[in-house]
Amino acid sequence: MRIGLQTWGTEGDVAPFAALAEALLRAGHQVTLVYTALDDRELPPCSAAITVHRVGGPFGRARDPYALVRSTSRHRQLRALLAAFHEPLAGPLLEAGEALCRANDLVVGHMLNRTLHTAAVRTGTPRVSVAFSPQAIPGALPPLGRSWGRAVDAALWRMGDAAMTRTLYPVSDRLHRDRGLAPVRSLLTEVFASPLLHLVAASPALVPEVRMPQVRVTGAWTAALLPAELPPDLEAFLREGPPPVFLTFGSCTGFSAQVSGRLMVEAAALAGVRAVVQADPAHCPRTGGRDLVVVPRAPHALLFPRCAVVVHHGGAGTVHAVARAGVPSVVVPHGYDQDWWAGRLHALGAAPRPLPRRRTTAKALAAAVRQVLDTPRYAQAAERLRGAMAGEGGTDAAVAAIERCGLPG
Repeated sequence: MRIGLQTWGTEGDVAPFAALAEALLRAGHQVTLVYTALDDRELPPCSAAITVHRVGGPFGRARDPYALVRSTSRHRQLRALLAAFHEPLAGPLLEAGEALCRANDLVVGHMLNRTLHTAAVRTGTPRVSVAFSPQAIPGALPPLGRSWGRAVDAALWRMGDAAMTRTLYPVSDRLHRDRGLAPVRSLLTEVFASPLLHLVAASPALVPEVRMPQVRVTGAWTAALLPAELPPDLEAFLREGPPPVFLTFGSCTGFSAQVSGRLMVEAAALAGVRAVVQADPAHCPRTGGRDLVVVPRAPHALLFPRCAVVVHHGGAGTVHAVARAGVPSVVVPHGYDQDWWAGRLHALGAAPRPLPRRRTTAKALAAAVRQVLDTPRYAQAAERLRGAMAGEGGTDAAVAAIERCGLPG
């Protein structure tokens, strides 16, 4: 088949689509990948046989997607994010989506990329939606984190769906209407989750069970090939002493580099641990001596299994990498789905209570690190997750599901 992919977001939204593109190519399909990177990260290296287009950017660091609103309401956070980074690009995103649909037999798109739904409806192209957690599937999970009973939960889902359908995508909705298409009545069940097939690129070991016919929980989408080795200075540091604590806020770090770097370095010093901090060395205090290494990037799949604890922001990709490594976490969520993932690791016993970024101090972060190091049950729970996730092939499962819904017969 000719299969088009379109994604929008930060590194955690883009890199998995690159991994899926490679898996589809290995399965014999022709693949085109269109992406928008809000954090201005380059696409991971792809085969030359994959056609790649970028829409939008560079965005720079003037607007921090994690500091658009102070509200902890996920609806308000999402509305602010889309207003800042999706709706101003709605026209180019839609044009790219329409071109993708016209050139392919089937398209696969990030659930938040509203315009690909319009393009698929207009061209009659089958569309598969993708999420990195099951949070936005009505009926799959309680709408407010806990169940109030079937009837109340259903009513809350309907109210939330109506509010999001009405408010999240004003420009995209206008472009949809301008093309003479029937209005979207349910954002959650028409756009976010395609009735044809909705892929949740997450591990069944980490998310609650979802029993819905069009939903397939595939496992995380990761690159098939690992980096050959760690940087020499990092390898030497690991060999010189006991397993360190690794600290990273992922793509969030780039928007508050100096503050984040200082927080992580100071927390490591207060905890009295050997540490590897992932940040721009120019923005980190030069303290810690031989017990501290600062690296701008590090291959998580190689590094995490050699760490005692990983402090991170709770992005879906990092959560899966830590769990696959069998290492406990301290999670400092910055917003959006990170709060949900932080709660999942805590519920599964592999992390203490989350430390929301807005209220986290170096002292509190150091105390959480010491809590994990001094309490064996966190490492034991993390090891159980590693065993449960062993052998998962997320991209292969996704390819099989796409082929079943897209191939004739």
